[in-house]
Amino acid sequence: MYLPSHFTSTDLAHARRLVAEHPLALLVGPDLQGQSFGSHLPLVALPDGEGLWLEGHMARANPHWDWLSQQKQVLAVFSGPGAYVSPRHYESVKNVPTWNYAALHAYGDIELIDGQADKNALLKRLIGRFEPDYAEQWRGLPEDYQHRLLGAIVGFRIRVTRWELKLKMSQNRAALERERIREALAASDRHEDRATAEWMARLAG
Repeated sequence: MYLPSHFTSTDLAHARRLVAEHPLALLVGPDLQGQSFGSHLPLVALPDGEGLWLEGHMARANPHWDWLSQQKQVLAVFSGPGAYVSPRHYESVKNVPTWNYAALHAYGDIELIDGQADKNALLKRLIGRFEPDYAEQWRGLPEDYQHRLLGAIVGFRIRVTRWELKLKMSQNRAALERERIREALAASDRHEDRATAEWMARLAG
């Protein structure tokens, strides 16, 4: 990822926040011919001190899991909020439109999780993250039905060995211009605009 210094963040808390707020990732890894193949999957970050671990699952019918089991290396791309930035917010007319956005590239080693008990525990963690109230319903489903569902998926965990976080939030502009942009986005009727304004405010402290 192209990372100009003024848009680069090394703050792990920001990376974790982006994963939590925008968990749908693009998981990229090679197929048997070495070509890039992508799967769109929700991933969650595990609490692990200073490190970063991600986990999720995919359909067994998706051949990606088998390829990754042989290759091990994977890239997970998280896209945060983004918004159009009009040049009308700048002091000089000699400016052009741009786009503010947040993105995280997480590189790491993948470990497959295919035991029934381990996949059941993984699903319970995901349910606890996204819909805790559903846990009781899941436990109440017929055991054979649960086994069939668990058999239809493959879980995985990624040990992130390197990550790049780009927070392009007008840091290269003057403070007055940044505030104009943030206020305009905060007043927008688009959720993405308002979420981008929140990131701008967060970075401004």
